[in-house]
Amino acid sequence: MASPPQDSIDALPEAVIEGERKSIAVVWLLPIIALLVGGWLVYKTLSEKGPEIIISFATAEGIEEGKTQLKLKDVKVGTVGTVAFTGDLSEVLVTVNLAPGMDRFLTDRTRFWVVRPRIDAGEVSGLGTLVSGAYIAMDPDSSGKPARRFTGLEKPPVITADRKGTSYRLKAERVGSLSVGAPVYFRQIGVGEVTEYRLSDDHEYVEIGIFIEAPHDRYVHEGTNFWNASGLDVSLDAAGIQVAMESLVSLLGGGIAFETLPMKATTPLARDGFEFPLYASHAESLEQPITDVTTFALTFSNTVRGLEVGAPVELRGIRIGTVKAIELGTDPA
Repeated sequence: MASPPQDSIDALPEAVIEGERKSIAVVWLLPIIALLVGGWLVYKTLSEKGPEIIISFATAEGIEEGKTQLKLKDVKVGTVGTVAFTGDLSEVLVTVNLAPGMDRFLTDRTRFWVVRPRIDAGEVSGLGTLVSGAYIAMDPDSSGKPARRFTGLEKPPVITADRKGTSYRLKAERVGSLSVGAPVYFRQIGVGEVTEYRLSDDHEYVEIGIFIEAPHDRYVHEGTNFWNASGLDVSLDAAGIQVAMESLVSLLGGGIAFETLPMKATTPLARDGFEFPLYASHAESLEQPITDVTTFALTFSNTVRGLEVGAPVELRGIRIGTVKAIELGTDPA
């Protein structure tokens, strides 16, 4: 058989041998995909996680790790994570994980307290926790400085940030039967509450804080009279014995009432924090204040049985003064 011409052989293309291509085994794709999915889930969890705060309480009564909820207006916004003691065992530190978006409400003016059944000042609250269990309530206030550590209140606050109204101060010689949460009445209708009371810095009188809700606070002028409406108001005059009280609640737990007389209605509206005297009774609040004081010493040769310090000095039935002291004198002659 004849061989093909050399020219024909040289014209044929030559095969080029390349290196072997390295390929990733399919078995390695599964771990890579799992790693990517896991990383995305971790990022999603961290990005959607809300802030974490620490609240200190005197006791952990009713609080359980992983179960107790933090609520705002009865809506769950967080869960208790851990409960631990401080180094000296004086307080309990409760870590709470909040829902995303709560950061702007965590300021030094935000308050927390434990909601549990309470009976105070004739008012029963927190009965729903008998079934659902205790929870931590929140009173947010975004006007303060950012904070992540708080001191929990031992009692629920009387006034929360969402209540509109005005706070005032009252000055009294004694607190009497008033208590925090006692009602404030206007025309025998409850329009506010007592928020606090304490001794003055010089211990000469008692400072009482009250809060009156809007729109009733627009009836409080600088000339408004406040008096202690606790218990019964018993008076004896020509018409006989008269007994009056604001309500059964004020009889049991104390209360305060106020009114603005027509002659004082033109005085300016009282600003927040304005201080008023607290009279012992409605009758005392109607007495004209004494602006010019002159002291007299009277001598009686007969008995003064029945006369007491604080008794009125009257002129033609109108009170013009008050008995300030009664002393026994002697005549050496």
